[in-house]
Amino acid sequence: MSAEFEGEALQQLERLLQSPGFARNPRLSRFLRFLVEQHLEGRDIELKESVIGTEVFGRDPDYNPKRDAIVRTEAGRLRARLTEYYANGGKRDALVIELPKGGYVPAIRRPDFQQDSRSALRLRLAASLAGLAILILAGYSYVNRSRVMPASAGRYRNNEAYGLYQRARSSYHPGREIPDDNVDLYQEAITKDATFAPAYAGLAAACAFASSRPMGLQDYDPVKMQATAEKAIQLDPSSAEARDAMGVVYARLGQWGAAQRSFRRAIELDPKAVAVRLDFAMNLLLPLGWIGDALHEVRLAEKLDPRSPDVEQTYTYILIAASQFDQAEQHCQKSGSPAGCLGRIRLGQGRVDEAIPILAAAEDRQYLGYAYGRAGRRGEAERLAAVSPGRLQQVLIYAGLGDRDRTFQALDRMTDLGPVRVGRTLTFPELSFIRGDPRVATLRKKVGLPE
Repeated sequence: MSAEFEGEALQQLERLLQSPGFARNPRLSRFLRFLVEQHLEGRDIELKESVIGTEVFGRDPDYNPKRDAIVRTEAGRLRARLTEYYANGGKRDALVIELPKGGYVPAIRRPDFQQDSRSALRLRLAASLAGLAILILAGYSYVNRSRVMPASAGRYRNNEAYGLYQRARSSYHPGREIPDDNVDLYQEAITKDATFAPAYAGLAAACAFASSRPMGLQDYDPVKMQATAEKAIQLDPSSAEARDAMGVVYARLGQWGAAQRSFRRAIELDPKAVAVRLDFAMNLLLPLGWIGDALHEVRLAEKLDPRSPDVEQTYTYILIAASQFDQAEQHCQKSGSPAGCLGRIRLGQGRVDEAIPILAAAEDRQYLGYAYGRAGRRGEAERLAAVSPGRLQQVLIYAGLGDRDRTFQALDRMTDLGPVRVGRTLTFPELSFIRGDPRVATLRKKVGLPE
């Protein structure tokens, strides 16, 4: 490879990383940069799943790729994102960077702009199915994919806005927060068709999840958020997704009765909707402390979609809240990202020394400070508390240190994240030592959580 071509390849890499599909996804950007730079340096032999897992995704050097599919899953998402880029804004770029299936060595080539119409059609088709491909490569069967993509959305398949909506929905993980970059895609879909109900539902839910960011970072309007969900219902009263979004919105506003009615109506409209049951469990039942009911919903979700990593991750989260650590471990291993949950499980089992290296290697290290506190490594815990901007991480650090006063001070700083986030946090077994303290009731009242 000539130095000139290598320079062009690095320029193309930067162009890709600055595109909307990568600029808002630091994990995929880090993955792509690692693959391309290693390839250009002649280190293709090092592009193995085990190496990538440790170097890019922070896994422990001893992790088992057969049990932790993080590299394969993210490679599927990366291939879909590259296909999408070159089918749209990058179709006239001077170089094409691809990740061929079956390995992790990227291919860098000059495009053939004289492709016949059949090849061009295949490329456009691949781009339109990029969101669906992400779900396939994440391990979903055909039947399971239909449960992630709302059944009510299927009748809009011929609508010109459907492709945008599908791309946004493809990165939605039921039971967890929707990535911020979905908002723009939903808005684009609405611009294409102002009567497209699924886009309003997706936008309302995305804004609701954005409402749980710290004050100063929130860019949502609660009135508009609710109006958007109501618009989705007005346009399509039979849409389970619209009712689900309305439930999420009401929960974020602390309107618990209305939220419960919306979730129940969504389940009536589509009893097989896995996403609704996970959202119901994580946005209403768990924040209110109804752990048994939350477990009931997630068990039903697992029966509907036994291969879903989202179901397994949500199941694990709720089992940890119930302090059922041995059972949680069985589901954690199937969640697609077991490092974080396994560390929490080891803490709950009292195996603190085992938990620390697991949490130190996890992508999300917010429980590491808690583990340091539990292990008596006070200096390391305090240093993390001094530099951590995360409200939840500070709560956990002070809880690990057994410091009630600073734990409540940190919880009070969390109140601007809203009742759902605070309610879920209060179910954590890590905070069991403050239960019964009258300040808990004061905190619940402040954020709008019922007794």
